[in-house]
Amino acid sequence: MEWLMKVLHVLAVVVLLGNLLMAPFWRKRLAALGGAQARAAANRSVRVADLIFTLPGWVVVLATGIMLIIYRGMQGGWLHLSLLLFLGWLVLWHVFVLRARKDMIAQAEAAAGSEQAPTDQDEFARQWQQWSYLTAGIVVLILLLMVTKPQLW
Repeated sequence: MEWLMKVLHVLAVVVLLGNLLMAPFWRKRLAALGGAQARAAANRSVRVADLIFTLPGWVVVLATGIMLIIYRGMQGGWLHLSLLLFLGWLVLWHVFVLRARKDMIAQAEAAAGSEQAPTDQDEFARQWQQWSYLTAGIVVLILLLMVTKPQLW
């Protein structure tokens, strides 16, 4: 049973981190293809990817991580720091990334309807991209802590 939890945990990390790192890249590429309609489609694609990959990814990572901690009786400073960073990541992702994505989608949909790009649309996209990469960096840091298991305290 432990090996199954480990496999699910690692697969969920791969899916989560992959989507966190690649969504801004693919959104920018899709949005560059054309006008307002392409931007709106790119932004909708990001929302779908978050629902299909990011949401289940973090739920499975957290659930299997907690199960492994309980099952193996793990402890250590690196583990506590990783859990705190993960909870911090969840807050940042929900407060900043999702809010910026919501604003970005609303602006893109409005622009697609009128065929004119609002001036703040690029700002929302930039904010979303910056917060996305920052939160992905936190997940990379957690991954490094999990792999190296440094003695912190």
